[in-house]
Amino acid sequence: MEKVKITKFMPTIKQMKDMVIKEVTYLEKHTNSRFTVTGRRIPKWGTWVNNWRSTPYIYKWSKEEEAILPKHYVDRCRDFMTRDQIPIHWRPNPARYRTDEDSGERIPVVNLPVPIVFPKECNLGLWGGEGIIFGYYKKDIPKKRLKLGTYPRLWRPYLQKKVLYSEILDRWMSINITPRTLHLVDESFGLDFYILKTHEVDLCSRLAMTLKREMLLALVRKSLYPDDPLKREKVYNKYKSFIIPEEEAEWIGLSGDDAVEKAKKLQAEQNPPQPLKNLYLVELLRRLQLDNPKVGIVSKVNPFKSKDGETTSR
Repeated sequence: MEKVKITKFMPTIKQMKDMVIKEVTYLEKHTNSRFTVTGRRIPKWGTWVNNWRSTPYIYKWSKEEEAILPKHYVDRCRDFMTRDQIPIHWRPNPARYRTDEDSGERIPVVNLPVPIVFPKECNLGLWGGEGIIFGYYKKDIPKKRLKLGTYPRLWRPYLQKKVLYSEILDRWMSINITPRTLHLVDESFGLDFYILKTHEVDLCSRLAMTLKREMLLALVRKSLYPDDPLKREKVYNKYKSFIIPEEEAEWIGLSGDDAVEKAKKLQAEQNPPQPLKNLYLVELLRRLQLDNPKVGIVSKVNPFKSKDGETTSR
């Protein structure tokens, strides 16, 4: 283990690479910086997770399943699994270098995100990218002479149930949201604009992606407000800049298992199974034609149709 004398933990580039790639632990026994940094690579095909980012759900599939999935769906999944979230619980330092307090040496600045945990419950609401943070209480308190022990602390987002309205879906919904989500909805001038504008990484919710798929399908199919044509045209013109092809909108927000199941059904519809007796009969006629050229007339006639033009099966 490399010995480093510091007053404020800031890993170097070499330490960052060792912690990410080789899963080396630095300053494990240091009282002021007691934590372990390791890699979060998942040894499964079709999964991409950043080393410093947690997700409430992941996309995973096998090599054979990826071959039948559409390219636009795979690209969206890769973008979600590899893209960094907008900083919410921390603020990155824009400077490239910092000056060490003891030696005065210029050290490269490494913006290390705060580890965030996203539970499965955030898929049932709109948390606005917020999650759970684990930490410790502050030890040094000016009013007390004695130092306190190391006590863990937990920061949880403040959830409140609000009723939101979707103009595209014409639906009122009771959803668990955070004050940040409510502020983002007001900033975007409505729930529909917030869902359609925000990237999947920042939404970080299955419910939000389900609503986005329903909104996009309603816009591209023009199924909104069936009893009010004037209202339909007004809402359609308001959100028509977000319209994408229906073939892509149907795959928005689908989980890996649902997407693979849907791809298998589409493949089965496009390539229906053929009876082996028909294939064997065609192969037999081809062989007879090669052996005797006079039988070539029989091969030009469809052996599966009768004189009346109806298809027959034996």
